[in-house]
Amino acid sequence: MSVLEAHGLRVELPRGWSGRIFRRPAGGASLHAGNFQLPLQDGEFGDRSTARMPAGGCFVAVAEYVAGAGLEPGKGLFASRRIPHTLDPTAFSSRGLAHPRPGQAGMQHFFTATGRPFCLYVVVSGPRVERRRQLAAISGVLRSLRFSP
Repeated sequence: MSVLEAHGLRVELPRGWSGRIFRRPAGGASLHAGNFQLPLQDGEFGDRSTARMPAGGCFVAVAEYVAGAGLEPGKGLFASRRIPHTLDPTAFSSRGLAHPRPGQAGMQHFFTATGRPFCLYVVVSGPRVERRRQLAAISGVLRSLRFSP
């Protein structure tokens, strides 16, 4: 198990997972984690990572939005005050993907933690029969996730 901590985010990753926490200039914090080797450079929602996901792959992004211009933490799309620790397999579909790719399914959940607005974006690849195993591993990662102001 490895621990990543930066920019007010802390997460424990299972053995065999890679990840990183970063912040772009004038942007919010982003966390990427996956059960495969992630590229060093990627967008907030992991377009490069998900493009190279192997079958059976899991990818998690937690992207912070910058408040202002009508975006208010804890309101509207960001009204939820928690990140889900257990993911519903039926919430995953190709419509949940930022960039639809064959064999992948995704979901998004917007929320506010410690006064900061975030989006959880999860992508899984491979056959549906593997989904429960994949989601169990992802749930472990999400349960370990901590936010600070």
